[in-house]
Amino acid sequence: MSKEKAITDIHAIDLNNTELQKALQIIQFTNNSLFLTGKAGTGKSTFLRYIAATTKKKHIILAPTGIAAINAGGSTLHSFFKLPFYPLVPNDKRYSARNLRSTMKYNSDKCKLLREVELIIIDEISMVRADIIDFIDKVLRLYNRNMREPFGGKQLLLVGDIYQLEPVLKEEDRKLLQPFYPSSYFFDAKVFQNYPLVSIELNKVYRQNDPLFISILDHIRTNQATDIDFKLINERVDAELKHTGQTEEDFMITLSTKRDTVDWINNEGLECLDGDAVMFLGEIKGEFPESSLPTPIELNLKVGAHIMFIKNDVEKQWVNGTLGIIIGIDEEAGMLYIHTEEGNDLQVQREMWENIRYRFNEDEQRIEEEQIGTYIQFPIKLAWAITVHKSQGLTFKNVNIDFTGGVFAGGQAYVALSRCTSLEGITLKEPLRRNEVFVRSEVTQFAKHYNDNNIISTALKQSKADKEYYDAISAFNEGDFDSFLRNFFLAIHSRYDIERPAAKRFIRRKLNIINQLRDEIETLKKEQAEKDKYLKELSVEYVMMGKECEQEAMTDAAIANYEKALRLCPNNPTARKRLEKLKPLCKKL
Repeated sequence: MSKEKAITDIHAIDLNNTELQKALQIIQFTNNSLFLTGKAGTGKSTFLRYIAATTKKKHIILAPTGIAAINAGGSTLHSFFKLPFYPLVPNDKRYSARNLRSTMKYNSDKCKLLREVELIIIDEISMVRADIIDFIDKVLRLYNRNMREPFGGKQLLLVGDIYQLEPVLKEEDRKLLQPFYPSSYFFDAKVFQNYPLVSIELNKVYRQNDPLFISILDHIRTNQATDIDFKLINERVDAELKHTGQTEEDFMITLSTKRDTVDWINNEGLECLDGDAVMFLGEIKGEFPESSLPTPIELNLKVGAHIMFIKNDVEKQWVNGTLGIIIGIDEEAGMLYIHTEEGNDLQVQREMWENIRYRFNEDEQRIEEEQIGTYIQFPIKLAWAITVHKSQGLTFKNVNIDFTGGVFAGGQAYVALSRCTSLEGITLKEPLRRNEVFVRSEVTQFAKHYNDNNIISTALKQSKADKEYYDAISAFNEGDFDSFLRNFFLAIHSRYDIERPAAKRFIRRKLNIINQLRDEIETLKKEQAEKDKYLKELSVEYVMMGKECEQEAMTDAAIANYEKALRLCPNNPTARKRLEKLKPLCKKL
């Protein structure tokens, strides 16, 4: 993740959001693992990036797919843990506690990293299978020599929405896992049977602001849509979109559940444009799997092509998901000219994506990102259409939803509808049917534990003292000693720390700062005294030069020397007296 992007997200986060405040406190001041969820547009990704940019904990960011990992600024679960691509059934002897080390063959760097990491962030958690979570639990316990605590005592931040896209599983893999797991969802991992996962759901929606549309989306998301909801949605079949200008109609994007449909729409769109396509070849250096490429290595474009930006711009000219039309191509200069849906005309050059892996820096005692490969290509792809799956996390003004062939995964209808900022921006190719809106029963059951006050209060209570110590430190650093003392005494009473060495060390450390400052002041005083002595000596020399000028009847020069003497030492009495005598004489002359 770029520093510029991290800074942007620090300012973008809504720190007044009650649920976010609780989530921040748990991540910052406890060791509890946390599942942060919420409907589309509630700021889950912003929270993830905020934590990554501000946490003092040694952390890594992982995701289930290559593209999701690249977007999140991390690695894939499979590459980091060297996961196989087949189901990890609990009775597989290769991955038993006895055989795991010899099977995985982690090198010393990876073992060190597993021991040192404090916070593991996993994005798009809804797509991660239960057996993978149990495997991660087993690895962390074993390599941290901590078999009693879940995840070997490490903290996990799991981010995603189980009401959206579910784990992709082949039928044969489903059959292999069925005897061991009630479902393939991450929350059915065995580690969570005896370890209640703290689950915080964000409720404030930032993407949409129409209460009616938000209500419809809520009902679709939780499979509680009424006849009125379906009626309002299906009024959008073949609907004419309201637009203020001619260009808005051009920026319609089609969402489809089928990749073949999307490819056909995009290819047709390109074929229908005049002229030959220009092919831009991407460049891979080092390790960068083709399955993780964010845009085709052979990118065929024409003037008039509908495109979508797939990378945030450092200068904020566009964001991931901004739509545009190519209005010019300069092959020689390697430049594209694009008109965006906001009405801006941009010059776009190739950009670079990094494939990273994590390593532990022994000298600095921190986890670092190591670049192992790069991919250079224009940050766009054809976008007359996009799959519902690839649209997750994006926001559009106008969408055409094409469910031809049906919905085959739970949450797809919700993901498609919630991409749009308003109901008026949606047009449907066919009516939405009740059987295309479904939620797995296990999802509904698990969601009952969201924002459980007892579980959250227990976690927050553990963090209360640490939060008060943190507030005390902040107040001390700002010179607010009343707040410092108040928060400090609250902290030691919250956890009865009054007789504990930690509380004494805390006081000693802070009081030592006062001693250090006092010593620094004394040093500065001595340095200032030496400086004043030198300036006084220099001032005396200028007085002597002034007197010499007086003897030579050089009044102006004498005055200039006496003024310099006073600037160097304002308390020089001789210089002041000589000036008082000479200035009236100078005026008479």
